Amino acid sequence: MSHSMLSKTLYRPFLIAFFGLIIFCFQSQAAEQVTITSTANPTTFLELYTSQGCSSCPPAERWISTFTDDEKLWTDLIPINFHVTYWDYLGWKDPFASAVFSKRQRTYKALGKSRIVATPGFMVNGSGWQGWFYKQAIPVAKAPYLGNLKATINNSKINLEYDTVNTEDNTNQNLIAHVALLGFGIETQIHSGENAGHKLKHDFVVIGYEQSDMQTKQQLSLTDLPLPRANNVSPTKQALVFWVSEKSDPTPLQVAADWF
Repeated sequence: MSHSMLSKTLYRPFLIAFFGLIIFCFQSQAAEQVTITSTANPTTFLELYTSQGCSSCPPAERWISTFTDDEKLWTDLIPINFHVTYWDYLGWKDPFASAVFSKRQRTYKALGKSRIVATPGFMVNGSGWQGWFYKQAIPVAKAPYLGNLKATINNSKINLEYDTVNTEDNTNQNLIAHVALLGFGIETQIHSGENAGHKLKHDFVVIGYEQSDMQTKQQLSLTDLPLPRANNVSPTKQALVFWVSEKSDPTPLQVAADWF
């Protein structure tokens, strides 16, 4: 065999492997892009405000966990579990609590949309709800369709589009885009405070959160968000929840969510 033929013979497997690697990388990058959109039907956005430092909260958390396998999850119902900071002084610092979530709950009360700031506390589509305490069903969303919300996740970036072109509601100025990373199957051993000695399990709990102002062009509002990250947490499953609200009111105008 000549030197040139030997070189070609040795070179051919290298080329095949090289182009195979390029194709694999391209497919891997393409596979990382995920799209999550809102549904055309009204979706119930259920907010639970809770704390690991509150002895009354574990029953509410067990209740919200029952929706993990609900067939209407993410299409008709989107639960979200916000942990607040105002019980940390009782001797246990909640690792999932955020002052941002405490402020969110207080803003609802300041706007007259809820009567109290307490845990467990519930909001349904931006209105205070006490039905859980009386074993009542969650109210079905009756709000009008408020446009399409679309999130495109590519690697660590999220492009969020909110299109109200087919609605009569054109109040799409001064909007805030939100994204929450939810964790499931998370267990925490509590060593002090009101729940000392108990192991608490959390589902739908916010383990990462980002928000951004939206830029409006005609009836399309746009923004880019970083993908939320969670440190020192090992959930069994994760989901992403997106919503858009006016800057002065936490009430979601449109929501979208799915497993991630």
